[in-house]
Amino acid sequence: MSINRIPYWNETGEKTHYPRLDRSISADAVIIGGGITGVTCAYRLEEKGLKPVLIEAGALADGTTGNTTGKVTIQHAVLYYKLEEKYGAEAARNYALSQSSALDFVKKAVEKESIECQLAENTAYIFGVNEQEWDTLEKEYAAAKKIGIEAELLKNSDFPPGNKGLLGYPRQYVFHPVRYLDGLARAAAAKGAALYCDTKAIKLEPGDINTVYCEGDIAVKAKHVVMATQYPFYDGPNLFFTRLYPIRTYGIAVRAVRDWPEGSYINVGNPTRSIRSHVEKGERILIVVGESHYTGRGQGEVHYDNLVQFAEQVAGVGEVIAKWSAQDYDTPDDLPYIGRVSDNSNIYVASGFRKWGLSNGTLAGMLIADLIEIGHCSYEGLYSRTRRDITSSLGKMVAGTVNPVIELVKSKVEATQDVEGLQPGEGRVIRYKGERAGVYRDEGDNVTVLDITCTHVGTELNFNAAERTWDCPAHGGRYNTDGKLLEGAPKDPLKVLFKGKYKDLLSELQE
Repeated sequence: MSINRIPYWNETGEKTHYPRLDRSISADAVIIGGGITGVTCAYRLEEKGLKPVLIEAGALADGTTGNTTGKVTIQHAVLYYKLEEKYGAEAARNYALSQSSALDFVKKAVEKESIECQLAENTAYIFGVNEQEWDTLEKEYAAAKKIGIEAELLKNSDFPPGNKGLLGYPRQYVFHPVRYLDGLARAAAAKGAALYCDTKAIKLEPGDINTVYCEGDIAVKAKHVVMATQYPFYDGPNLFFTRLYPIRTYGIAVRAVRDWPEGSYINVGNPTRSIRSHVEKGERILIVVGESHYTGRGQGEVHYDNLVQFAEQVAGVGEVIAKWSAQDYDTPDDLPYIGRVSDNSNIYVASGFRKWGLSNGTLAGMLIADLIEIGHCSYEGLYSRTRRDITSSLGKMVAGTVNPVIELVKSKVEATQDVEGLQPGEGRVIRYKGERAGVYRDEGDNVTVLDITCTHVGTELNFNAAERTWDCPAHGGRYNTDGKLLEGAPKDPLKVLFKGKYKDLLSELQE
């Protein structure tokens, strides 16, 4: 039986279709990106009496929102003691309070708009598997209690297998993220927000009135521009490409053979292991997410295999019904960037959610809507791009600048393979007409040879066998096997060098 490669949430959730923008228009604000940040912001702006336009290159929830674990929580792995050490107890407390406000927003929106998304309250646990990780949990517990987070610490719990202890945060939430987003988008549209899909932004021209140019010679003019695209569509003076680190994470949905306790669980260390329950049509499904790595440096199907092995340990695997992956961005100090791209700018950024995008994205939409309406927002300093992350995390910042250079050099000297023996579903780096190139062979015996020089800064791409994509190890650009841009910093597709049958490519290379 073939395993579904459509993300589980997109496969099981119906999505409302919105038209393509076919004319130039004006609005109070234009929001680029149809994930949870963009839709939340559109909803909030309409509540405030403003008229936003949201444009999405594909369909709503096609990006990271539809590829998450589906947890809405203030428990973001081990974080609070780190924030306390780096920024002080007040900053850690404000982080918890701000994330709690996002949870409150979701709960109230579900109730007010009657969104059927299986929102359920649970306890979010962090577990450790050795004494060192137990010590870390004790530090996190002490920080949580100090800043007023309700928490419980348990030694040697029965679940997950082999743990040395758990740290639990009660009254957190899980839901079906695509159903939630669709319901919130429909509510925003009903209030007057204009939502357009299949509308790709290609250029931003800043000014007193900003202009976003889209494919098809279409422009949207607005005083305010919200970049809800994960990687900032417009950088301004910030050099965000040195301050964001692209990370891929994998997920599976499993029909288990044994029962398991309710709650959400994530481990202290690496590789990440995150699990939760979801009930679909009366059937309990196990969601397992983890295996994070820097984009462009994955090991193919082994990531899914490892998640299946973990699922077997915790509940037994009757059937794997879906596999998917997502891309997120880390920051030097583990805090997202939410706010203006520069002082007094009307262009706003929301990025660096560290795999906690459902709460951080909701929060970002709320805060940016406040910035647009009244010029300021709660917690503005905590998430500002001007906070002291540069000095407090200098080593990581330098790495953000240097690693792309290393990757650029490394990619040009790594070995090539011969095209002979290329199997269906396989991609390789080969020599084509004397130059390094990427080739992919599909199940119909068609091959595509691409110039795999990333169109952002020229780093060579690596083939991601798990997702059948060409990924950039420097800044997270991703392309499909036809060279089409999927996500990340680049703006242009890859150049196609050859497209045809496998036998014809072999013949050409043998001439």
